Amino acid sequence: MSESKWTFSQDFYTEFHAKAADITSRLDDLKHGSPTPGAVQAVAVDVSRLAKSLVEATGGLPSYDQRQCEMHIKSLEMAVEVLRGASCAVPKFSFKKKAAKAKTDDPAIHAVSIPLNVSPVTGSVKALSSLSCRYLTAADFEHRATSGELTLSDLATCIVNLLPKDGHSMDISAIHVQRLTDCVLLLPRISGSILLHNLSNCVLVAGCHQFRMHSSTNADVYLSAVSNPIIEHCSNIRFAEYPDTLMQNPEPQGNTASTVQDFSHIRSTPSPNWSVLPKDYRQQCWPVTPLEGQTLLDELKRILPGGDISQN
Repeated sequence: MSESKWTFSQDFYTEFHAKAADITSRLDDLKHGSPTPGAVQAVAVDVSRLAKSLVEATGGLPSYDQRQCEMHIKSLEMAVEVLRGASCAVPKFSFKKKAAKAKTDDPAIHAVSIPLNVSPVTGSVKALSSLSCRYLTAADFEHRATSGELTLSDLATCIVNLLPKDGHSMDISAIHVQRLTDCVLLLPRISGSILLHNLSNCVLVAGCHQFRMHSSTNADVYLSAVSNPIIEHCSNIRFAEYPDTLMQNPEPQGNTASTVQDFSHIRSTPSPNWSVLPKDYRQQCWPVTPLEGQTLLDELKRILPGGDISQN
């Protein structure tokens, strides 16, 4: 992929998910309120505009990202249709002077209430934001049992452990990470993409189809990726293979650490912005059990690339 095409896809992907998250929030508000046809139609128009922007971007996006965005659009469209039914059904039974039991037995009401409770938008975006000095797991997400995309932002001195536990795992389609400092991320292997922006002094364990890191510094990345990892505007990034000890079902891995593409260094010479993490410096013991207080900080100091917490 050319640098200009990659930059376009990054910008589009960021804007697309920001708009999709806003629509998701509005749909959620309508779902828990009394949706009117006018309010639902306003959201439907924005979903149509988002779908139109995706069509116009065809050819400028990687095929996998294109499919993920199309699936997201379909999820939003389904949620809009559910709310259309709810907004039309309200007058149908709100003016009837019937007993409560008659409403409960009305199959039309069941047809509306059941989809509203399991709307695909509810769990389409799971997020953790603005936290510090915490050990975070899947239990910290409100919609921990649903599938969808994951967003981590504005975290400091945290350990995020989303590895499968007792046979149970989060169904994650894509992961977006931005503005993390002094953090350790233990992520499961997913079939989608992982996009990272503005990480500083962090350690990341991840497996994915596509990996992209932007504007980050001083990070150790233990990675298993199907396609070549991409970095841009980064410095002092060290790569190693995904640890076998953290895999649920160990599989043969390619040498991801030697296939990194640096879009800030389009030259025949080796990039000065990344390197292979020497085996003697690779972690063997990972913080897979909850920690807190000084024990958490001590573990971060042991694992982080600088051997210390930069915020202190």
